[in-house]
Amino acid sequence: MKMLAKIVVIHDDLIPNADPLFVQLYESFGEENVIHFIHSNEGLNYVLNNLNQKTIVILDINFSSDELTGIQVLEKIRSKTSLIYVIMITARTLRELDNDYLISMVNNDALAVENADNYPKIVALVESASHKLDARVDAVLEDWITKQSEEKRAKPYLKTKDGKTYTLDNILESIRQQTEIGKQMERNILKLAVDLLSRQKTKLDD
Repeated sequence: MKMLAKIVVIHDDLIPNADPLFVQLYESFGEENVIHFIHSNEGLNYVLNNLNQKTIVILDINFSSDELTGIQVLEKIRSKTSLIYVIMITARTLRELDNDYLISMVNNDALAVENADNYPKIVALVESASHKLDARVDAVLEDWITKQSEEKRAKPYLKTKDGKTYTLDNILESIRQQTEIGKQMERNILKLAVDLLSRQKTKLDD
């Protein structure tokens, strides 16, 4: 059964069931799959405590002074995983944003920066991200590993030429952090897929 992504909205001004963005998200993805946090700290904690689920984050840039900024939330998410799509939204134009904010969003691989009022574009970005989560090799690997038992994930699974041993949990962390071993796993899976396709014809649902 296909696992739907959770859409995590971290924004202190939007009102569920009233704001057009929420109405459209509920219609497209189901209300049960849309989670709203007013406080950036709480939203970040939820995301980091649920890394094993497919997640797309819609994140405001500005919060009150006692909260983490959207940029700080983005940076903390990226310190743990590269597999979560983050869409930054703001009431301001790009020209009004601080250059350091823009640089950080680029360096931390924000999917897009969009005006908060342009909800059709935001929903389209979420739909695109949801498809990519189903198709990306690293996300597929993450999905497979998280479905394995804790016992299997803790056993040695891979040994490199220099003698290092990796469990599935180690590999999962490497994929999320995009370390060299994580990238190598992705390359190997792609090579295997190309090899299988070159050997025989397959159906799309095989």
